[in-house]
Amino acid sequence: MIPRKILSSLGNKMKMGIASGRPRFEAELALKRFRLLPYFDSVVTLEECMEEEARIFRYTGRRMKFSKPHPYSLLRVIQEIGIPNPQCGYVGDVVDDMLAAQTAKKKLRMLAIGFLSGQKKGKAVKESLLRAGADLVIESPRDLLQFLESDL
Repeated sequence: MIPRKILSSLGNKMKMGIASGRPRFEAELALKRFRLLPYFDSVVTLEECMEEEARIFRYTGRRMKFSKPHPYSLLRVIQEIGIPNPQCGYVGDVVDDMLAAQTAKKKLRMLAIGFLSGQKKGKAVKESLLRAGADLVIESPRDLLQFLESDL
């Protein structure tokens, strides 16, 4: 979990959203339990991906998957936040997150940031995130804040 103090600092610098592959109930349960929901301007979950899959199927008869590594959830968060010509960063801790960010880069300027969380720290995980397209790999939320402060 990212400490609220860091989320607050990040929120003062930019708009933030969540693109989760989890069902909405699970995502919102955690965000509400830890009082994190107010920090995010948009939350896109598995349900929105499935709704888009169903919509496409109704209109085209084609079945498509819009969950990660498809960039749909990332792009929808950005659209919902409503920033014209956005410069974005996407933080994720698995290969599919980096693949989704790399595909999203074809439509807008985005930085793919790999995050080595908890037990997932290690050289092998870092290398897999970099191979999947991470532009940067961080080990703590504080690293992200420091990177942004040095780059702004």
